[in-house]
Amino acid sequence: MSRKPENTKMSGPLSVTLGAEDACQPRRECSDRSDRSGPRALRRGATALALGSALLLAGCFGDSAQDLVKSAKGHLEKRDNKAAIIQLKNALQKDETLAEARFLLAKALLDSGDVPGAVIEADKAKTQGFGGDALVALQARLLLLQGKVDELLGQYGSTHLRTPADEADLQMALVGAYVAKQKLPEARQAANAALRAAPDNPAAGLVNVRLLSSEGKPAEALAEVERVIAKSPQSGEAWQLKGELQVLSDAPSADAVASFRKAVELDKKLVGAHAGLINVLMRTGDKAGAKEAVAAMKAAAPQHPQTFYYAAVFAMDAGQVKEATDLTQALLKAAPNNDRALFLAGRVAQANGDFRQAETQYSKIIQASPETQPARVALAQLQLRGGDPDQAMATLQPALDAKSTSSEALALAAEIRLKQGQGAEAERYLARAAEANPNDMRSRVGLALNQIMKGEEAAGLRALRQLAAEDKGTIADIALISVLARKKDSDGATQAIAALEKKDPKSSTPAELRGRLALLRGDRAGARAHFEEAARRDPGSMTAANSLAAQDLQERKVADAVKRYEAVLKADPKNLRAEMAVLGLKLTHQLIDKDVAAKRLTELAKQHPDDATPRQAAVGLLMEKKDLKAALALAQEGVTASPDNPALVDLLGQVQAAAGDRQQAISSFNKVATLQPRSPLGPLRLADAYAQAGDKAAATAALKRAQAIAPGDGELARKVVEKSLQLGLPDLALTTAKALQTAQPKFGLGWKLEGDVARARKDAPAAIAAYRKADQLAGDAGAVVPNTELAIALHGVLIQSGKKDEADRWAASYLARVKTDELFAYHLGDVALNAGRYPEAEQRYQAVLTANPDNAAAANNVAWLRLRAGKADEGLKFAEQANKLRPNVPPYMDTLAEALAAKGQTAKAIEVQKDAVKQAPNVPAYRLRLAQLYVAGGNKGEAEAELKRLADLGPNDEQQAEVRKLQAAIR
Repeated sequence: MSRKPENTKMSGPLSVTLGAEDACQPRRECSDRSDRSGPRALRRGATALALGSALLLAGCFGDSAQDLVKSAKGHLEKRDNKAAIIQLKNALQKDETLAEARFLLAKALLDSGDVPGAVIEADKAKTQGFGGDALVALQARLLLLQGKVDELLGQYGSTHLRTPADEADLQMALVGAYVAKQKLPEARQAANAALRAAPDNPAAGLVNVRLLSSEGKPAEALAEVERVIAKSPQSGEAWQLKGELQVLSDAPSADAVASFRKAVELDKKLVGAHAGLINVLMRTGDKAGAKEAVAAMKAAAPQHPQTFYYAAVFAMDAGQVKEATDLTQALLKAAPNNDRALFLAGRVAQANGDFRQAETQYSKIIQASPETQPARVALAQLQLRGGDPDQAMATLQPALDAKSTSSEALALAAEIRLKQGQGAEAERYLARAAEANPNDMRSRVGLALNQIMKGEEAAGLRALRQLAAEDKGTIADIALISVLARKKDSDGATQAIAALEKKDPKSSTPAELRGRLALLRGDRAGARAHFEEAARRDPGSMTAANSLAAQDLQERKVADAVKRYEAVLKADPKNLRAEMAVLGLKLTHQLIDKDVAAKRLTELAKQHPDDATPRQAAVGLLMEKKDLKAALALAQEGVTASPDNPALVDLLGQVQAAAGDRQQAISSFNKVATLQPRSPLGPLRLADAYAQAGDKAAATAALKRAQAIAPGDGELARKVVEKSLQLGLPDLALTTAKALQTAQPKFGLGWKLEGDVARARKDAPAAIAAYRKADQLAGDAGAVVPNTELAIALHGVLIQSGKKDEADRWAASYLARVKTDELFAYHLGDVALNAGRYPEAEQRYQAVLTANPDNAAAANNVAWLRLRAGKADEGLKFAEQANKLRPNVPPYMDTLAEALAAKGQTAKAIEVQKDAVKQAPNVPAYRLRLAQLYVAGGNKGEAEAELKRLADLGPNDEQQAEVRKLQAAIR
């Protein structure tokens, strides 16, 4: 320790020592400042010089490395990890070869929560020759904490150590690994081995307690933790575990609070005890107590991720968004892949108005844990707010299909369906919410809706009106509006919307609902006015923009529709969904060059590296142009920037597959499967890739892996069945359908898929029986939305099996039941057309056009039939209608060319047909008509060129006879 000199006037040799000392910190100075001369003085000077040199060395180099290690061990015994880490790092600065210091530093870092640092130091200790049981036990524990359970079991699963304490540590790590692998019998063996090795070790006793809890023995676990506490009453971890068990066993909250407080009292650094205390206090509504507990946690472990988490939660609750943002950034730095951290970061981003960032955080959670419901609900809410109810429903659907669905997910599904104009479906979701949580406001609303569904309409409406008046939220209001709109009680619904508006006068929702109500009345002008009011209230609302754009497009005002989204972009320049909508409209209606669109999409991909959407669109355009090199480069760039983004890795795999590089594609799809082990996307992609490579066995294995991930997922089952049938694997397809039936016995899709398998096997009776079962289940469930796919499948198999009369009766009963089903009516037209019943076919297509004048396919088919009937004027009228509705569609252009030729407009017909051939150069029928038109127009050379191309196709082309006939005619 340095001190101020008592006399600053220095002379003689001593001053040299002090001069040298100035270069070393901290300074050590001598208090003897006498100025004397003579031999004794010189001797004293020499002695002082030697003393000064010794002091100099002590000041510059301090304690030896071994002394520092010894000091660190003392700190470790006192559980002062911070001081121990300082001493050990100082020791290693002096002598970096001290393997024991590395090992001790690894232990201290681990006990401080720094797992990555501990891993580094443990590896260095091993490299430098430190070995023995203690290092094995430490590395086993580190592997467990890193989640490397397979590596842990592979290296140490059969290992036993000589030192009892280290053997207990190793076996405790193995318990954690076996539990993670859901191998409870092996975990029990390891726990027993730990207890045998160290029967009085509290840690081993606590591992046994946790395992008893995992084994479903809560009472035994609680009794065992009491025994541990009796032996080691000063064990804070034991008290913490007791509190956790009390929470799990629904013991009085006060008991759990007492246990957690005792744990914190014994060891202030027990982060789990702090967290447990905060959670219980928050759940019991003791916000003040929870806030104090968070403050105590911050004081005890200021840099721990859980401290950041709870501090951010309370900052958000207090409206301190900036502080919450700083805390979540620190949290994500410490725990970048933690679901709770990502979810909180999403909430904070929302509070900051950064909705894209919020979507990114929620998407990361879903990618890692597809079954998670809170993140799905949060992401779907953002997508709905962004004006994409279809995408919101797609995001939410896996939660709705789960065995247990939260009332929050069901309520959001109801809101989505209402915005989609499906009021009855919305009410059914609210009724399900009542079953999920009878005490929740949503559930009380659901119960009222149940009354209405049972015919107790007056009582149900009274209940809804009362709930809407009581509820500060809007769920009851929305349900009431839905019921009144479905009853076509326009005045009542209007009043209910007005009541909703009083709760939040600035919200755009009431105006949007008024717009939808106006559409139900057929008042398009009124609807437009309300939607425009919604857009004025919230210029960044994609919902209002979508509604207005839909009306613009129906009126063929594409430019106006584009302006709707441009207005959103003006209000919210970073709204990627709005810009994608602008580009999509311009591309669809040829208002932008594809190269220009691809360039802009590429720019957007770079601006939003974590969002696959713009990159997928850009790559799609490049692949459409057959520019696979540029598509591959763009996809690879995305993966390089975000190597763990499954959507981008999947995109790269798709481009690689299209380019014929199947091995690289398989590698990419394997990575998708690794990144998303609980998602079927990777295995499904692999099945396709293996099938294309001709490896049927590998494709089959991949499909089985996909199906095993979620046997109750209807959409997954559909894909597996379709791919299995394509590969000629009807047994796997049937197994998949049966698994869906078992998982969801009231869901008709399982039987519909069974019917598809039977149909593929040409077993018509079995197919009919399965389809009828699916139809019955849909009726039992009260489905009001027509299941067109099922209806077409059942009608089709009846026709194929020669049961035309039965098919006709079933079709009539189906249409009487569902009133209008445009796609099924179109199917009936196709059936008549294929049977050569042209008048009936035209009648069916005309009915489709009456219901929907914008159905281009029906208009095209009517045109074709009119031409066959010799009515060229009408044929041309309908052909022009189809091409106006859907320009640049080759089949429609082909019909139009035929109609123009029938009217004698051969030159114009040739130009249209040339465009059709350009759009679809590999369709021989279009080239044949072009050749015929050239012949009719006297263009012999052009006709010969087209006919030669067709002749080169060889005998496999069914048009060769007509080709030879034309060639002979023009020679």
